[in-house]
Amino acid sequence: MDKHNSYNATPTLGYKAFRYYVRLFHDNFYYRKVYYIDMHHIPDNVPVMLVSNHQNGLSDALGFAVSVRHPRRRLRMIARADAFTPLFAPALRWMGILPAYRSLYNGTGSTVRNRSTLEQAEEELMEDGIVGIYPEAGHQDKHWLGKFSVGYLHIVFEAARRTNFEKEIFLVPSCNHYSDYFHMDEQMLVLYGELVSARPYYELYRKDPIEARQQFNEVIREKVAGMMLNITDLDNYDAIDYLRLTYGVEYARKLGYDPGELPQKLMADKELFAQLDRKKREDHDFIQQIYDDTIHLKTATEEMGIHDRDFNREPSWAGTFLWAAGLILLAPLFLVACIPNMLIYYILRKVTSRVKDEMLHSGIHFGAAVLFLMPVLYLITFALMWTFVSFPVALVHLFCLPFLGVFAWKYSRSYLRWISTVKFLRLRRNKSLRQLIDLRKNIYDRLNHILS
Repeated sequence: MDKHNSYNATPTLGYKAFRYYVRLFHDNFYYRKVYYIDMHHIPDNVPVMLVSNHQNGLSDALGFAVSVRHPRRRLRMIARADAFTPLFAPALRWMGILPAYRSLYNGTGSTVRNRSTLEQAEEELMEDGIVGIYPEAGHQDKHWLGKFSVGYLHIVFEAARRTNFEKEIFLVPSCNHYSDYFHMDEQMLVLYGELVSARPYYELYRKDPIEARQQFNEVIREKVAGMMLNITDLDNYDAIDYLRLTYGVEYARKLGYDPGELPQKLMADKELFAQLDRKKREDHDFIQQIYDDTIHLKTATEEMGIHDRDFNREPSWAGTFLWAAGLILLAPLFLVACIPNMLIYYILRKVTSRVKDEMLHSGIHFGAAVLFLMPVLYLITFALMWTFVSFPVALVHLFCLPFLGVFAWKYSRSYLRWISTVKFLRLRRNKSLRQLIDLRKNIYDRLNHILS
């Protein structure tokens, strides 16, 4: 292997600085809270392939990239080839990301171009490197696990074969999970499972490579599925997802979990779906009626422009007026925070409005903002402040700009929540709303009865 091109070599100072810069904004500004759980399952000085579910485009890859830190090894990621545009390809390759061509995205016959990627990934494992991959080939748009392509195991077993099956290669199952796919100021987690050795399948691979890949693939996929929220009832997915975000909050507390902590909420959501799915097998019609009623509740509240949280504690006009007063008092700071953060926001919205796949939006927002828009627009703002005010004020303002951006986002979200609360209060005596309140209570009563 050509050591000059190896990404196993000690990361350069520039690479470390870039990773620190990305992680700073990823962990402290874009997300409200980030969890990297069981990092100790990634061992030192042995070849490791990280295998994960894939639900949120570039955001999943960022979770890998910023969580895996090693003083002597750089993570190799395998990503969709259509991300390698002339503008981004040099940076992606510099970061150790390799293109994977798929017939679905890149056309029939494009997969023959994967030979170089496969060979480089194999060499990384032969040199005790770390390779990250998403075997679903494409990302999902829901909390569920798709089928695994066995191509990742071709890399594993061929790397072993090229060492005469003397090198033991390990796989680490992993999962990504988000409190919300699309917005900043949410929570995310990356969970790493226990190490799995490929060595027990070496002998079978010598005799029957296809069977070895299939058997091992079932083991790895089952481990990933067990770590994540895998809502397999796709026909009722919207109802189940709505219930876990509404009824599921109180259900988590009943189980002794803190619904405000994403790892604990994940455990509660997994338990909630498991119970509902079991009850559905026992009494299909009863659970299906709950799901149908839930969809009606969800649709009606969205049409009214109200939020489920207002059902829990019906708001008062006095509290809503105090809320409005707070928004008015903070409005001048919001206006200051909008420059240039609001411009960044609208540019990003304009860009992603042309991208049909919503699961790519959050990754594009983060990448474009942190790598391009923030450095340029923040420095322009700094220069203007220095010119027309003073250098010390400009420097302090530059340091505060990311915090002001987070404040502007929180303020905007608070304003929208206030609007929905006002709508709820205005409709409080409306017959349709009273019927929804009764329907919601009836759904919760039935759930409490069967899940007690």
